[in-house]
Amino acid sequence: MRDPDENDKSGQPTASASDTELTTTGLGRSGRWRSLSTQLVSLALFTLLLTIGCRLALETLFDIELYADFWLRDYLGNLAVALIAFALVQSRGKAMILTSVIVIGFQMANGGKLSVLGTPVSPDDLMNIQNLFYLTDGWRRILLMVVAALPMIALLVLTPWRRKSTWGVVASLAVVSLLITYFSEPLRVRMDTRFGNSVWNQPANFKNRGLALHVAQESVRTLAKVGKHPDKASVMAATQSLQSLPARVNAVPDSSDQAVLSGSDKAQRNVHVIVLESFFDPVTLGPEWVPEDPFPEDFRQLWAETGHSLALSPVFGGYTANAEFETLCGFPVTENAVFFEGWLRRRVPCLPAVLADAGYQTMASHPNVPGFWNRTLAYNLVGFDTYLSKASFDMEDSVDGLLLDHSFYEQAFDKVAQLDPERPVFNYMLTYHGHLPYPSNEKYPDQIKAGRESVLLNGYLNQLWYKSRDLMERLETLKVEDPNALIVIFGDHLPFLGPNYGVYSDALTLPADRAEFTGDMLEYLVSTPLIVIDGQNGPMKLGKMPLYRLPALILDTLGLEDDAGILEWAKTPEEQVIRPVYGMHIDLQADGVTACPDDDSAPANCEASAGWLARTRLLIQDLFSGKQYSLNQAASSNSIGG
Repeated sequence: MRDPDENDKSGQPTASASDTELTTTGLGRSGRWRSLSTQLVSLALFTLLLTIGCRLALETLFDIELYADFWLRDYLGNLAVALIAFALVQSRGKAMILTSVIVIGFQMANGGKLSVLGTPVSPDDLMNIQNLFYLTDGWRRILLMVVAALPMIALLVLTPWRRKSTWGVVASLAVVSLLITYFSEPLRVRMDTRFGNSVWNQPANFKNRGLALHVAQESVRTLAKVGKHPDKASVMAATQSLQSLPARVNAVPDSSDQAVLSGSDKAQRNVHVIVLESFFDPVTLGPEWVPEDPFPEDFRQLWAETGHSLALSPVFGGYTANAEFETLCGFPVTENAVFFEGWLRRRVPCLPAVLADAGYQTMASHPNVPGFWNRTLAYNLVGFDTYLSKASFDMEDSVDGLLLDHSFYEQAFDKVAQLDPERPVFNYMLTYHGHLPYPSNEKYPDQIKAGRESVLLNGYLNQLWYKSRDLMERLETLKVEDPNALIVIFGDHLPFLGPNYGVYSDALTLPADRAEFTGDMLEYLVSTPLIVIDGQNGPMKLGKMPLYRLPALILDTLGLEDDAGILEWAKTPEEQVIRPVYGMHIDLQADGVTACPDDDSAPANCEASAGWLARTRLLIQDLFSGKQYSLNQAASSNSIGG
């Protein structure tokens, strides 16, 4: 007997004489329904086993604790995928293959992202998928491309495109997609009501829904926002609430104020911003983990002169581009997405553009492929004249493709020396050495050892050993060659040190659920060293400063505070420092640190910061992807901006 799934070479189903007879009688129709029912039941059982296997894999391989109470939602979501696959390929065996490729692929990708970044997959990841290819080369890149394309390849190969019924299914799916898009907002409300939604705890959303339902619900949410720009009246109300803000930058107050350079010469000083990949103080993990200090004594002394100032980053373990956006554009990242990828769509007067208008030459450097995190377009939109990427550097002095910082500094500053000496320079540098997986080689062997067994921590400590010494060597050179320069140095985020916060979880006794993190825990996970050297005035004591306040600080120190414009619009309420992270914000005040979820569960003392955040979010949407009503309003009113 032929397998009922078997087709002839033309792509049409074969049928024997008895098969033809069955289709013309009531008994034949009954037989076909029994056959279809048998196939669907077996497909459902197969999907159940697949769901159980994936859940066990997530718990075993990625150490992710799933909620047992919601396994049925996970299964039903996977079953929906299986039924759609069956409708398309019209074969039980092929549907099982296609379902396996899709479900296993997405589940493992989700487990990897949860382990590294602490958040599940989202629709934005589809826009960012090309960045995965930039992390590898050679055969690894080819393999990654094949794996990423496997679901689409399987769909194209297994679907019988010559059948009219196939195109009927495709048309039906297209109609359903259009209806979902058109009714996305009411559907979002219904799904949030039925299945719940925590804007600040995406891992819990995934565990409560199962992956398929989670991706579907977040896709509906994304569709509900696409093209939905803030209306003019709302933006005007937000801009009218802005006052003529003083130029002093809001940071956690420090007891000692200090003098700054004065006079018109300030605007002629070079500005060097050095963003250090995964740079933080690992000694804070405790002597059990870090018995030897990777920092040299001169770095410790310099940082102490700043009062151990801290930069508060929007991200943990990755998404460097979000730290960059804040540093360049003066607004916080408030969403769980890469801002350079899907949110920065308009040309905006960010720091590079403001400095260019003041006569500066603006140059960005990063020894990585130019398109990573959409930097080529993003750097152009924020106002850089020049962008030097991997092709502009000699990469010989590298470890597994990561250019050592001393070589990067030498080559970048050689490029700066070729610019017009009569005009000041805004020199923005993003290092690459120090990036996961923290490799070493014979030329740059390990210098220190972690206190406990951890391959990632050991590799990171040794990269930090080299990075910190390269930095201090460059600062000594700058002290001689450019003594009046304004120098800004900070880490983009804390390093990834293992799945589910890894070493941090053990060293700091972090709870398994993000919902139980305290404000102090969240503050620790976003804090990196901040060093600002105001030329011959020396290091500045800044306390704790969110990265989005750096542009206003730079302009203020240069004496260009009157040119700040939108870079002062995210100034926080007096005596408050607010650090948004996805789905919540941290409110740092003199009497303590409060974690403020973006929902009704927030403590009462979060009310003022929540109002600031709502206004700021509205301005972000208008400025960077909307109609820019606020810029037009600012141009016609002297009361708005800095």
